[in-house]
Amino acid sequence: MSMAASSLCKPSKIVCTIISSVSLRCDFHQAGVGGCHKIVPLEQLQEHVKSCPFNPAVVGQAISAVRQSTTVADILQAPAELLQGDVATKLLAHLVKARAEEGKLEVKSSSDGRGKPQVYMLISDCSVPSTDASASTVKRREAALAKLAEQICGGPEGARAQLIGQMKRMAAAQQEDLLQQAGLKGSTPALGTALAIKADLSLPWTQLRKLRQWMRTFGINLESERTMRAALARQLPTYTAVELPLSSKTGGVSMAAAVFYPDLVSVALHFLGIMSQSGRLTWHSGVIPESEVWIKVGGDHGGGSFKLSMQIANTSNPNAPSNTIPICIFNEKDSAANLETALGQYRSQIQALQQATWQGKAIRVFLFGDYEFQTVNYGLSGAGGLRPCLHCHCLKSDMVRPCEQRESNTDQQPRTLEKLASDHQKFVDTGSKLSTAKHHNNVIRKCILPIPINQAIIPILHLDLGIFKWVIDALEKDLNELDTQLSARSTAADTDATKFASLCQLHADIRAEKLAMDNAFTQQACIQQQLEFVALHAQQQQPDQDVARLLAELQQNHQVSAQEHQQHSVRHAKLQHDIINLSGTPGKELKGPCYSSLDEALKDNGVERQVYHGGSFIGNHVHMALKDNAIKGITKAHMTIIQSRCPELADDGLMISQRYEKLLTGYAACRSTFSHCNSISDEDLEQLDKDIREFMVVCREEVVDRKLGNITPKLHLLEEHTVPLMRTLRVGLGLLAEQGAESLHSRFNTLNAIFKNIPSPLARLKTVTQQHLITTTQEASTVKPVSRKRKAEEQSPSSI
Repeated sequence: MSMAASSLCKPSKIVCTIISSVSLRCDFHQAGVGGCHKIVPLEQLQEHVKSCPFNPAVVGQAISAVRQSTTVADILQAPAELLQGDVATKLLAHLVKARAEEGKLEVKSSSDGRGKPQVYMLISDCSVPSTDASASTVKRREAALAKLAEQICGGPEGARAQLIGQMKRMAAAQQEDLLQQAGLKGSTPALGTALAIKADLSLPWTQLRKLRQWMRTFGINLESERTMRAALARQLPTYTAVELPLSSKTGGVSMAAAVFYPDLVSVALHFLGIMSQSGRLTWHSGVIPESEVWIKVGGDHGGGSFKLSMQIANTSNPNAPSNTIPICIFNEKDSAANLETALGQYRSQIQALQQATWQGKAIRVFLFGDYEFQTVNYGLSGAGGLRPCLHCHCLKSDMVRPCEQRESNTDQQPRTLEKLASDHQKFVDTGSKLSTAKHHNNVIRKCILPIPINQAIIPILHLDLGIFKWVIDALEKDLNELDTQLSARSTAADTDATKFASLCQLHADIRAEKLAMDNAFTQQACIQQQLEFVALHAQQQQPDQDVARLLAELQQNHQVSAQEHQQHSVRHAKLQHDIINLSGTPGKELKGPCYSSLDEALKDNGVERQVYHGGSFIGNHVHMALKDNAIKGITKAHMTIIQSRCPELADDGLMISQRYEKLLTGYAACRSTFSHCNSISDEDLEQLDKDIREFMVVCREEVVDRKLGNITPKLHLLEEHTVPLMRTLRVGLGLLAEQGAESLHSRFNTLNAIFKNIPSPLARLKTVTQQHLITTTQEASTVKPVSRKRKAEEQSPSSI
C-alpha cells in the first residue's frame, strides 16, 4: 500500500513530546580510540554530529590546524574539543617522552596556572605479570610503585601510613595468607627482648632455647644465645664461688657454699657506669646533692642464706629488686663469726669505696639492715646488752625516761668508729671476757664494715614491726585483764567463763615463764656467738693459753645458760599441760572472748601473726593495720562483746579502745612523715619531732607506767635518733631503707625452686645469683611487657 506525503499529518503534541525526550548515542561511538561516549537528546543529535571530535571531517580540520600552527602555544590555544581522540593521545605521548628524564610531567589544572597541580608519570606497560617476571623486573616495579605511592600520599611517611591502613582493612585470613606467602609471618623483636624475657620469667637457658624454637614456629625471631651471653658478659662481672669454713646451726664448723665479688670498688664503679649509659641515674630533683652518688650496702638473713647486697640510691626505684646487686651470699646463719669470715675481706674495700669518686662525684656509702645485723657489724653484744643503742651510750634502764630527765648527759654522746675501736681494744686488753662487756659500752668485736655510724640508716621496716607488735602485746594484756573481770561477773552456768577464771593465773604464770625462757635463750645465743667466734679464729692461729682459758670459760657459761633455758622450758611445758587438762581442749589454749575478738579484728583487716618468730607481723600487714579504718576496727572489736555480755564494763572497754587508738594513730602520724623517699623541710622535721614526743608520752603513760611493757631499743631509736638522722640527710628514710634486701629472700626462694635440679649447692647458688643479677641489666630495665588492668581496676581507679 502506497502512502503519499500529502496524506501525512503532524503528530499529536504528546507524541512529539515523547519523541523529543528520547536520547541517542553519537553516530561515532565506535570511531577512533574508545569512540565518542556522549548521549544527547534526539533534537540535538545533528548539531553534535557536525562538531563531534570523532567525526572524520572534524579530525581532518584539526590536523590541518595543527599542521598550519608554528608554535606549541598555538596548539594549546586550540579549542579543547579539537584536542581529543588520536590527536590528544599522540600529543600527550610526545610531551611525556620529552620530559621522560624527569620521570613526571606536572601541569596546572587551569589555564591561569593557579589550579591544583596534576602530575603525569611515565609507566611502562606490563607485558609479563609479576608472578612470571624476573627478580630484577619485580624489584624495578616495586620501586615504581613506591615512587607512585609517595607522589599520591605526600611522601614516604604518608605512603607508609597508607600501607598500614590498607593492611588493617584486610580480613584476618587475608593478612595471614599474605604474611605466609611473603615469608614474613611474625616479626623480629627489638634487641634485648629475649634477655628481658629470661630475667622477667626466670627462665633457665634450656627453657629459653625451647621458647626461641616455639617463637620461630610463628615467625618471631629472638636474638641468639651467643648474643645474649655476650651482652651479659659486658654488663655483669663474674662471681667467685668457693666453700667457706663457717659455723653451722648444729654446732662446729662445716664447709658452706658462698659466692661473692672480690673487688667491691670496681663492681660499684662498673654498675654506676652501666646505669649511667642506660639513663637510669637520677638525683631525685635535688634530694641527693649533684656532687654526690649514694650507695647503700647492707645484709639480711632469710631463706637459709645470708645476703650482703648493694643498692645505688641514684635510681628511680632504689629499693626495687632490679636495683639490688648481691655482693656476698653464703648458705649459713648470720652469726658474728660467719660474718667476720665472709665479710672481713670488705673491711678495707669499704674504706676505699668511701674515698673513691665517679665522674668527679664523691661516693657516699650508707649501711642498711635490721638492728641485729647492724649491731653485729659494729661489734656490739646486741639489743639485750647494758648499752644496746647503736648510736649512743644510753643505758637500757635509762631509756624508760625521756632524755631531759636522765641524770647523765654523757650517755647521749654519739658513738663513732674511733670510739668503737677504742672500746674494743680495752675489751681485748681485759681478757675479752663477755662479763666485762658492760664496762666497755658493750663492744666485744671489731667492726666488720667500717661505715660511719651517722650513715647507718635506722631500719624503718623493723621499726614498724617492733613497735606495732609492742602495742598489740600491751593491748592483749589489757584485754586479758578485761576478760578476767568479765569472767568474774559471769554466771556459774557459763562454762567457758568459769574455766577462764581458773585459767587466768595459769596464763599469767606461763607468760612469765615464756619471758624467762626467751631471756635465757638470748643469753645462750650471745654466748654461742662469742664461742663460735673465738673457736673459729683459734683454729687459724697458734694455740694460746689465754685463748684456751677463754674457750673453757665460754663453754662453761654456755652450759649454764643452756641448763637455765631447759629448766624454764620444762616449767613452761608443764603449765601448758595444766592449761590443756583444765580447758579440755588438747593442743589449743582457751582464750577469753575479748582477746579472741582482737584476733578476729586483725584477720578482718588483713593482718595475721606469723606462726613462728614469736608471733610477729609482716611489713605489708602493718602498713594496712595503721590506716584509720583498720585502727578503729582493731581497737574497738572487743566493745561488741562487752556490750552484749556485761554492759557494766563498757566504760573500761571504752577506755582501752581510746588508749590504743591514740597509740596506733600517733605512731601512724610519725610513720607517714619519716617513711618516704622525698625531701623534707625544717617544718616537717619540727612536726615529726612533736609527733614522736607526743607518741612517747602516751607510750610511757599508758603502757610503761602500767607495767605492760618497757621502752625497747626500737622505741629509743624512734625517740632519740630518727629526727637527727633525717635532719642530716634532708630526706625521708624510705630512700635508704632495708626493703630491697628483704625482697631478695622471696626472689631467691623462687629461683631456688626453679634451679633445684642442680645437684651441687655451690653451682646452684652461683646460678641463682647470676640469674637474679640479669634483672639489673639495661635490657631487663627497658624492655617491659604490656600489662592490662583488670576490669575491677579499670572500674575503680581508687583501688590502684
